[in-house]
Amino acid sequence: MARLRAAKGGGALRTLERLGVSRGVFGASKGWFYVGTGLWTLRKVRSFGERKTEILMREPLRPGDRIVIANGIATIESQTEPSVQGATGKAPSRRRRRKQAKEARKALITQADLSRRARRKAARRAS
Repeated sequence: MARLRAAKGGGALRTLERLGVSRGVFGASKGWFYVGTGLWTLRKVRSFGERKTEILMREPLRPGDRIVIANGIATIESQTEPSVQGATGKAPSRRRRRKQAKEARKALITQADLSRRARRKAARRAS
């Protein structure tokens, strides 16, 4: 007689469930059918009762930002005025201010900027 092995990721109850369904449905045994359907029902009831985590949002937070969850919707609210002081409590250095200004300029690219860049690129190719 062959040795029974549990399916990958299963255990004794999973093996009994599989045997019960196969021998009860295909073997026409009422006892095995009841065992299989009972264990299947138990597994489904357990899975419905499990808590499943739901990721509402995945974004980096900056100092001063806050997360507001209302009606199942998460939003990030930033401070209305950027703080003069950094996270350390000191005013940002000149280098840091220049970097922030450069990043802000990069973020605000207009259509005119794009067409100007395209013209420069075409002029470089032509020469």
